[in-house]
Amino acid sequence: MPDWLLAPICLVALLGVIGYAFYQGMRVPPDRNNTNFGPGQNDGWSGGSDGHSGS
Repeated sequence: MPDWLLAPICLVALLGVIGYAFYQGMRVPPDRNNTNFGPGQNDGWSGGSDGHSGS
């Protein structure tokens, strides 16, 4: 395969992946009722600095 052909193929593939990601992201409607922007009371967070409960 000629070297000059590899760059356009990679560019088309990259733009295709990015375009498909935006397409999938636009299909998901935003949840207007979700006001939880951080960890809540029941999210399973134990409060340890390393993410473990310490046991």
